[in-house]
Amino acid sequence: MDCLKVAEVAALKGCTERYIRKQIYNNKLNAIELSEASNNRKEYGIPIDTLPENLKSKYYARKRSELGLQPENKTIKTANKKTLKTIKKPLEEFTEEERGQIAFWTDILKEWLRVRDASEHKVETDKLFIAKFKLEHPDITISEDILYRKYNAYRKNDLETLISKRGGWNKGNTGIPQHILDAFMYFYLDTRRPALSRSYQLTIEWVMEFYPENVPLIPSERSFRRQVEKLPEAVIKLTRYGEKALSDSYIPTVERWYEDLHANDVWIADNHTFDFHTIGEAGQIHRLHFTAFIDAKSGVMTGWNLTEQPDSHSTLLALRHGILRFGVPKSIYVDNGSEFLTHDIGGRGHRTKKSWNKDDQPPTILDLMDIEMHNALVRNAKAKPIERTYYTFKEHVSKMIETYCGGTVLERPETWKWKIKHGIIPEDQQLRDIFETLVDGDYNVAGYGGNEKRYKGMSRIDVWNESIKETEFRKAAKTDLSLLLARTTRYQKVNKNGVSITFAGENLRYYCTEAGRETWRYIGKQVYVRYDPSNLMEVRLYDKDTDRYIDTWQLDMALQLPYITDNKEDVAAAEKRIRATSKSVHEYAKGLTSSITNEQAIDFLQMSIIRAERGMDKFHIDQPKKFKPVISDKEVLANPDLANISSVEFMDLERLKKMNANAEKNRDSNKGW
Repeated sequence: MDCLKVAEVAALKGCTERYIRKQIYNNKLNAIELSEASNNRKEYGIPIDTLPENLKSKYYARKRSELGLQPENKTIKTANKKTLKTIKKPLEEFTEEERGQIAFWTDILKEWLRVRDASEHKVETDKLFIAKFKLEHPDITISEDILYRKYNAYRKNDLETLISKRGGWNKGNTGIPQHILDAFMYFYLDTRRPALSRSYQLTIEWVMEFYPENVPLIPSERSFRRQVEKLPEAVIKLTRYGEKALSDSYIPTVERWYEDLHANDVWIADNHTFDFHTIGEAGQIHRLHFTAFIDAKSGVMTGWNLTEQPDSHSTLLALRHGILRFGVPKSIYVDNGSEFLTHDIGGRGHRTKKSWNKDDQPPTILDLMDIEMHNALVRNAKAKPIERTYYTFKEHVSKMIETYCGGTVLERPETWKWKIKHGIIPEDQQLRDIFETLVDGDYNVAGYGGNEKRYKGMSRIDVWNESIKETEFRKAAKTDLSLLLARTTRYQKVNKNGVSITFAGENLRYYCTEAGRETWRYIGKQVYVRYDPSNLMEVRLYDKDTDRYIDTWQLDMALQLPYITDNKEDVAAAEKRIRATSKSVHEYAKGLTSSITNEQAIDFLQMSIIRAERGMDKFHIDQPKKFKPVISDKEVLANPDLANISSVEFMDLERLKKMNANAEKNRDSNKGW
């Protein structure tokens, strides 16, 4: 086996020997260790057959030059030569573009042979022909070696070799079979982000498994690397790093127009999980959440509520807090979370189903306060600029807390675990006490981050104060606000146990026992119930049809007992409630007939007889002038004509029958004499 030393290969490639050795160590060049190595140093030989085509061509061209050999001078005649049957693929299996290449090179070779046959200086003719070709086709790579190789393929009828894999012909294309390239992309374009070399190895294994006959068609790793380099960066970012990475770097952001917006026109709401830990009253270590409303115009955080679990109650408390501080907004902008899309706050938004009819729902809290609700499009998180606010809050507040843990494991400080272990944890109440100071004294007085030039250099709160002067300021009294922000149930019928609400997973019942307002008076009536989550001792009832206030009922625990109880007082109280209700109904019913005297209390039967006797004067039966007699079936069968005779004829017939019967009777009696 002919081999070249490292220095010879480096000279061919025009690089350093160190680079060639590195290629050998990385298995990118095939080499064998030479036995005649001296000075105890490894020496390598690179087989000539394993060299890349360009280096191999350089080597043979240099060898021909050193030996004084030139390409064959004799005229190449093909007319009388028999075509070799070495077709690797029939012409119809090539694409239209490939067939065009075959025709192109066939014409070029024929032209070259015609010019070469007419010349006495073959070598000079070849050089001139190649120079002319380069001028006419600058995008196609050509050389003597390429020309001779194409001619050799042409002689052997090897159509596939005539197709150019480099130069202008395959600009933007590849010679890698499509199914093999697809397999490589399947491995490489994965969110696990394998290295390119590993994807190349897996591709080889895949081809050996499913297309073993195509293994010789697999090109070098560099060929696949070139294909990766041609891919748009956005595609690589999406397939290897995910949607968020694509969105952050390559998807355009929405630039909102704030010029026509005023303070309190739109409040944006969302929930955020603190990036630090606190400890609760029961000793539980957790990460609190807070629901916040941000004024879209100024960026001011208007209201908030700290909670262990974001829900609709937290949303209302945050809205209440904001209204008490900054007035009533004209609209709010929320996402599609269940804590916002609750039936009694603003409706179901994008969650509305065909089976859900808004007209069959009680008025919402936002309807009562004349606040419009707008919902972000589903799966469109960027539609809520409040996300940037939380990032700012994280940088200004969360990182200042001892137990800061970051949003991901990579952001978590090394000291976090030690502080948690040794109890260096702030309490929930401590955070609640300082939170307003952190928001109003740091965040709300920080620089305005919007795009409006007239507010440049102002703080967020200054922008709000300036903008609110240009619009109507709506304010609600604290007493009215408690009623306006009361929660609302769906429509329900009053039953024998009153009305109910569900709060924190518990079913609470409300009842009224006061005279004249008893619950039993409203059983079967359609109502809806409003209640204040901070005061569950009473609820307000509203009529479904008129939307008018009916009454206020109190929490009733008398009839809600454990399945098995030994508490006699609870049982006695329940029995007392039952007896009182029954007595109340009896008294009401008795009152309906209290004006009737004993003399007037007539028995039902007697009253019925009196009424019937009064009606006898109206009873009489009219006899019709025409009638049809009812005759037995036997007579009709014996005399079919009877069915059609008139009443007069029928009477005459009856008289005749009696006369005949009497005559027969007399005849029989005379025989006895």
